[in-house]
Amino acid sequence: MQKVKLKIGPWFFILILLIIPSGLYTILELSAMDDQEELYEGIYKNQLDAVLFSLNQYADDNVRAWVNDLEKLDWEVGPKKEIYKNWLTNNPQCAYIFSLKADNINGEIEYLTIDNPALEADIKSKFEKEQDNIGKIITYYNEGYRKIMGFDLDIEHYSMFLFISQLNGEKYLSSMIVDSRRFISDILSPRMQRIAGENFILTVKHISSGNMVFSTLLNTTPESITDEQSIWLLPDYSIGIQPKGATIKDVAKKRAYNNILFLLLIDVFLLIGAWFFYRNIKREINLAKIKSDFVSNVSHEIRTPLSLISMYAETLKMNRITEEDKKGKYYNIIYREAQRLSGIVNNILNFSRIESGKRQFTFDLIDINDVLNDVMTNYSYRLESKGFTAKVELCDDLPMIKGDSEAINEAITNLLDNAIKYSKEIKQIEIYTKKVKDSIHIGIKDFGIGIPTKEQKHIFDKFYRVTKGALALHAKGSGLGLSIVNHVMQVHKGKVTVESEESVGSTFTLVFPIQK
Repeated sequence: MQKVKLKIGPWFFILILLIIPSGLYTILELSAMDDQEELYEGIYKNQLDAVLFSLNQYADDNVRAWVNDLEKLDWEVGPKKEIYKNWLTNNPQCAYIFSLKADNINGEIEYLTIDNPALEADIKSKFEKEQDNIGKIITYYNEGYRKIMGFDLDIEHYSMFLFISQLNGEKYLSSMIVDSRRFISDILSPRMQRIAGENFILTVKHISSGNMVFSTLLNTTPESITDEQSIWLLPDYSIGIQPKGATIKDVAKKRAYNNILFLLLIDVFLLIGAWFFYRNIKREINLAKIKSDFVSNVSHEIRTPLSLISMYAETLKMNRITEEDKKGKYYNIIYREAQRLSGIVNNILNFSRIESGKRQFTFDLIDINDVLNDVMTNYSYRLESKGFTAKVELCDDLPMIKGDSEAINEAITNLLDNAIKYSKEIKQIEIYTKKVKDSIHIGIKDFGIGIPTKEQKHIFDKFYRVTKGALALHAKGSGLGLSIVNHVMQVHKGKVTVESEESVGSTFTLVFPIQK
């Protein structure tokens, strides 16, 4: 039975260390959203209740100020009824007043300004029904606290405030009959407008009929009321409050979703950071491997010509070869390997200059055909020694271009080296020049093992070498040649392209722009 081996990469550990804790926190935050909404709603409701309480307290304070004013009146001057009327003129929200001695609440009303028989009957009826509350008002006063109670009358818009007052040094159960709508309009509405400001909508509603009496939205009824309380002194009226723009639930949800969004953004940034971290680590690991492979490959590349030079030089030194023809052959091998070694070293030095930005280029007007002819003259021996034939086709009417002939020579030589290195049975190379629109092309074609399609976009990277397949096993190298070619073409504001097919061959093209 074949065992399946699971490969755990660095991403797994990055997820554990960075992503999973934040992800779990996000999930917990989502699950706690309802609790957060309830908490925010409770806090906000307490704030709204405080606003409503302050309005009730303001109404109570105004009525207490009225009571204090009444007690300060000079009851010894003029008829008692006239004193009331004068006070009512200055306080039009209050329609009528009556008083009777507190120790005889069933006795005769001594101070009375009511001239409405229906209203008077309604007051007496309410008075009889509220004996228990009247008893409480007297008890509170005897204990040092003046309690003012409000009662709704059956006649619309009128309410009654009951309280204990001191008139002429005696204790009286007094009542103010107020026009509820006018009390709300004159006393409460200015205060409500100031409190509402830009944050709240405040309303007053008649509970029995359900009619809106007042709204800080210019008598426009809001769609919903978040919190509502009865007015202490006007039990049949309620004050409602609603935050402007959003309900408490909406505010709570928005806050919760903002927190979730913030956490998700943190997760995204952590993921991006983890990806960059992984990418940098992977790049460093790859770079370390590339450097190690580079040292190994260059060592191998240098060791081979050095070994041949050393072996043939030692043979010649010991005079073991007497035939002149054989000596000449050995000298040629030593020279060829020395040239090969020089080429490897030059590549490394040139790459080092390129990396440090110290390589200098000298641009002159040059003929590409002349440069290519020089390369082929110097390279012919290597081609022949390797058993290669070169087919060269040059375009005769190429214009001159500005370029560094030495750098272009080096680029072509590197491409020829690769063509030889990666060829198999067909030892043939085709070289050509041609003009295509506003550019000059140098093409070098081989019939070797070719380059896999997925590797073609990487072959011009520094130190890059194909590590799999026939291309990796066929020949060793430093991975610098094509990188140098690419740099030379960039300096000339041109480019190098490749067309390749595995087991068929490759064509590298140097494209030089024609300067006008």
